[in-house]
Amino acid sequence: MNATSLAQALQAYRAAAPEKLAFLEPRGLVNTGNMCYMNSVLQVLIFCIPFYDFLDQVGKKAAHSFKSETPLVDAMVMFMREFKALETAASAEQLRKRIKPEVYEKYGEPFTPEFVYDAIRTLPRFASMRRGHQQDAQEFLGFLLEGLHDECARVISQAPASTASTAPNSSLPSPTIANVGEGADDWLEVGRRQRPAVTRSSGHSHTQTPITKIFGGQLRSELRVPGNKNSVTLEPYQPLQLDIGSPEVRNIIDALRGLTRPEVIHGDFDSPHGKDVRATKQVFIESVPPVLILHLKRFQFDAEGYGTVKIWKKVGYPLEFEFPREVLSRQTRNTMLSENSGAPRYRLIAVVYHHGKNASGGHYTVDVRRQDGREWIRIDDTVIRRVRDEHVAEAGAEEDAGKTDARKDVPGAASGNRFLGMNDEDTGDDDGWKQAAGGKKWSSVVNGATPTNGHKPKPQPKDSIKDNKVAYLLFYQRI
Repeated sequence: MNATSLAQALQAYRAAAPEKLAFLEPRGLVNTGNMCYMNSVLQVLIFCIPFYDFLDQVGKKAAHSFKSETPLVDAMVMFMREFKALETAASAEQLRKRIKPEVYEKYGEPFTPEFVYDAIRTLPRFASMRRGHQQDAQEFLGFLLEGLHDECARVISQAPASTASTAPNSSLPSPTIANVGEGADDWLEVGRRQRPAVTRSSGHSHTQTPITKIFGGQLRSELRVPGNKNSVTLEPYQPLQLDIGSPEVRNIIDALRGLTRPEVIHGDFDSPHGKDVRATKQVFIESVPPVLILHLKRFQFDAEGYGTVKIWKKVGYPLEFEFPREVLSRQTRNTMLSENSGAPRYRLIAVVYHHGKNASGGHYTVDVRRQDGREWIRIDDTVIRRVRDEHVAEAGAEEDAGKTDARKDVPGAASGNRFLGMNDEDTGDDDGWKQAAGGKKWSSVVNGATPTNGHKPKPQPKDSIKDNKVAYLLFYQRI
């Protein structure tokens, strides 16, 4: 790609609603040997409307070159072009009016995104990811987004001064008070009751790219030490890591609230009150992105010698949710008040599932919401089928094929979905959580066993991979 035209395209990108929505023809991705972790992430990204729009804009405004300085961006543009638009419209509502029923059943031939693998193979960041070895989808997603961001940032920074910009990410708030603090990235901020706080930005690239515009949010970590000014650190996130191990965490709202639970720390903080003082650290969400990625931390190291183990527990997630106000920073809540806007609202657009007993093995599949805003499809490498949104919210419980849309084995597909044909019991709704239209609004499937409702659960076969299916990565788009 020509560096100047590419820089201009990257700078011009805005993570807003695209001029036209493309209703894509789904295509399966051939698993050439433990590549399901990569395939699942690539499917999510291509069906993520702002990310597809980014690739589309870059592809139209900058010419492709195999010897470019942006091999990942080029490979993803090529990947995007492998998916045919069956219909286009200015909005999801118009798409739904234009799409004929039979169009929903159109699926393209599966293919192997070899050019994406080739681009990844040459980059040092991906050196630990070897073909044919079991890998982690969350880790790959992080590497891929970081790699794309780095390429975009490098092109922008090398462009002529009239093109390049080092403005902070527009989704990140500016400092409240602009007095310079101790360092170049420090400033003095006036907080509650006019208390000063030294605020600094940490781990944040100041070059604005489409990746930070789409997926980048910011956390605010406040350290309160008796006798000292409050210390505030602003840190970027993508994705937002959620601890789910605590017994109090039953759904993602609980996990978000747990993120901001105050932590007491004892130590020497150079306080006038002495060497051993009781400090408090608390994390808040300072800003949220157009596309929010939630990583449910299901794999943890076991100190008793079992290595990395998988957390089996019930964790509900809604099809739509509003951020609890208490997890947002005071500055963000004040902005909401001044602008008379409500808390940020999000709609679920994709779920990546992990199948298997532990982190060292298993399989990944994905559910994605199509561009019409209503239709969902389930993708297991080369096997694609339609599913209802309530079954997505039930952590991917398979329903009997006779009751809903039959599965679609894409022409040329491999042996088929080994998870089909295994029926789950009806889990009921023992928690009384809110119902979505046509089904449950929250996931109510226990990962590994169904809710007992006071009855002794049936023993589950130990080798059943499907019974070990669990939602691992959640993707939400801001409403």
